[in-house]
Amino acid sequence: MKIEDIEAIALRATLRQPFKFGNVIRTQSANVLIKVSTDDGLVGWGEACPVPQLTGETARSVVAAVGERVAPKLRGADPRSWRTLSSALSGVLYGYPFTQAAVETALLDVTGKALGLPVWAVLGGRYRSTVRVHGSIGWDEDAVVVAENARRQADQFGTLKLYAGRGELDRDLDMLGAARDAVGEDIDFIVDVNGQWSRSQALQAGARLRELGTSIVEQPLHPDDLGGMRDLTRFYGESFGIAVAADEGVRTAHDAFVHARTGSANVLTLSISKTAGLAAALDIARLATGVGLSVLVGSVVELGVATMCGLHLAACVPDLPYPSYLMGPQKYTTQVTSGGLDVLDGQLDVPDGPGLGIEVDLDAVKRMRIPLG
Repeated sequence: MKIEDIEAIALRATLRQPFKFGNVIRTQSANVLIKVSTDDGLVGWGEACPVPQLTGETARSVVAAVGERVAPKLRGADPRSWRTLSSALSGVLYGYPFTQAAVETALLDVTGKALGLPVWAVLGGRYRSTVRVHGSIGWDEDAVVVAENARRQADQFGTLKLYAGRGELDRDLDMLGAARDAVGEDIDFIVDVNGQWSRSQALQAGARLRELGTSIVEQPLHPDDLGGMRDLTRFYGESFGIAVAADEGVRTAHDAFVHARTGSANVLTLSISKTAGLAAALDIARLATGVGLSVLVGSVVELGVATMCGLHLAACVPDLPYPSYLMGPQKYTTQVTSGGLDVLDGQLDVPDGPGLGIEVDLDAVKRMRIPLG
């Protein structure tokens, strides 16, 4: 089996309402599907959801990189050597982690289809057949809007992620308080600050976060402030029983080792896009387990292809004590996939079908496709 062609298809995906996190406000998303076609008629799919504020990648840069750098290396290769191929692409895709993750996903999908195995089996097996997931509510200037969004999701999820760090600390805490009042006491909170708080703000927030039923605070300080993260991890744990997760500060296995050595987090948030692929994310997860760190599987609110790849990652992580962030498709008005991502009782079933276990809706892709001349 040989790869005949690889194509990058830029899409315009519209969100149901503006989604605000960190310093990002998204109303539309320029996602890119990666299509790998083989000489025996099999097709594998991947997806990049570039966030320029994170890596500088855009839909245009993804399409260009696939056409100019990836396709010449992959044509004629056997996709079943997916890990070797993905490693070889690291040299030409340095600084393009979202692009590399999407290409690797497509290689894994077509490999699974060729072998008649789900991606989790290609990776060596799964630890769980269902994965708990949480909802998410972006920040908003209006606490009433945040409260209403929280109330709407509380019936579906047992844990909600809320975003903070967009202004005065009191306003952040008032927003979180409005969400707590809306959902009652039975819903756990994860608060994602995206590195926007100062040390003093984070220290001041601790007691109130405990009162609000927060189990994890994600990236409270800038990812470069390892000393502050270390002190805060110890303080939050000893004083409030709150875990601190590193997110933007975890892209490689070396980053995970540094957090373990310095004690600057006790949870690592992993996503396939940020780590340049599922294989690297799984390597980091195994390292984390070995050094006593917990893992949280995250995302950048992708459509169904990348979200399903994240679900396979969550199935294969050895220890997964927290719910995963795998509800991106719910944020969009239109889907490009069918099957496999229906949340029931706050959980997703890990598919047993070959490859990713989903079907791409080619008609939807055609409607959403945008030219990048």
